[in-house]
This record gives sequence, C-alpha cells and structure tokens, in this order.
Amino acid sequence: MSAALWLAFALIGALTYLTRVLPLLSRRRGSGAPPPAWLDALGPCILAAIAVAVLLPEARAALAADSWRPFALGSAAAAAVMLWRRDAGLATLAGVAAYWLAI
Repeated sequence: MSAALWLAFALIGALTYLTRVLPLLSRRRGSGAPPPAWLDALGPCILAAIAVAVLLPEARAALAADSWRPFALGSAAAAAVMLWRRDAGLATLAGVAAYWLAI
C-alpha cells in the first residue's frame, strides 16, 4: 500500500478517536453543565441521513426497473415493525421477509 493510503487510514482513525473521546473528557472535568439539547437528536438525525443515502438510490432503481412493489412492501414492513417494537434487528428481518415474499 502507498504512503498516502496509510496516511489516510491514520487520519481517519485519529478523527474517529477524537470524536469519541472528546465528549468523555469534557464531562470528566466536572463542568456541571448539561449537554446541549441538540446533542440528543444528533444520533437519530445521522441514522436518518444514512438511511436516505442508502434507500433513495435503491428506490429510484426499483422504480426504473418497474419492481417497486417488493421494495415498497419490504420498506413498509420494516417501518411497521420498527414503530411497533423499536427493534432494528426484527425490523430488518421483517423487511427482508416481506421483500422475499413479494418477489
């Protein structure tokens, strides 16, 4: 591997480490201030952005290939189970099962 690739690995690793350790270090100092309210919404917002980035191209491809029914049923099943149980693993299994049955 080239030196540039190793440098990229090291930089990504360092940035990932810093994003995880800095909140812990700031709490340890005993500032006493509660974390900002937007911090509670950050995780779900990031997950929603990742879901859109993954699902939107798949939805467009399903519409273009006229195979939108399995995609829609799988997505609906996963969303319904997620609303019902709040279990990502079970929602994934339900989505895959509905997709498979629709094919």
